[in-house]
Amino acid sequence: MTAFIVIGALGLLLVVGSLLLDDLIEGLFESIDFDSGGVLSGPVIGAFLTSFGFGGALTMSATGAGVGLGIAGGLVAGLVIGAIATLIVRSVMRMPTDRTPRTTDLVGAEATVLTPIPAGGLGEVTTRYLGQLTKLSARSERAVPVGTRVVVTAVTSSTSVVVTPLEVEGGFPSLEDRSE
Repeated sequence: MTAFIVIGALGLLLVVGSLLLDDLIEGLFESIDFDSGGVLSGPVIGAFLTSFGFGGALTMSATGAGVGLGIAGGLVAGLVIGAIATLIVRSVMRMPTDRTPRTTDLVGAEATVLTPIPAGGLGEVTTRYLGQLTKLSARSERAVPVGTRVVVTAVTSSTSVVVTPLEVEGGFPSLEDRSE
């Protein structure tokens, strides 16, 4: 029974190590050059070993049977928990992700002027970018007063944009017009 507990403890260490030192442990299994679909990942192997070891020890302790039944009980527990861990790892590996955002994504975004932009000069605007309010330096061909809504026409750096006012009847829209 001691051997089963040691195997279970080693498996548990592998699971914890996979969570803390994932790249290092995964590097050990990358020497096997085929797509295992997550079966040969640290968490799955660790889950199998943990379940095999503790399942075997529990089977022997609960039934009073010998090592043979302990191995059978450990294999059943290891295969079931290993299969569940494989499904979890595969779902995480295949999880869709969004593309990496770029500052060029700001082109076409609406913003509001915070600091007046003189013709050909530099002012400041604020816009919502990636869900956060972002303040950027802004240039415009013509003077734009504070509170005017503008649209970003070009990105010159990660903190600077070129803008054009959004025109409406009767002049430029201001912050007060935003109640629409």
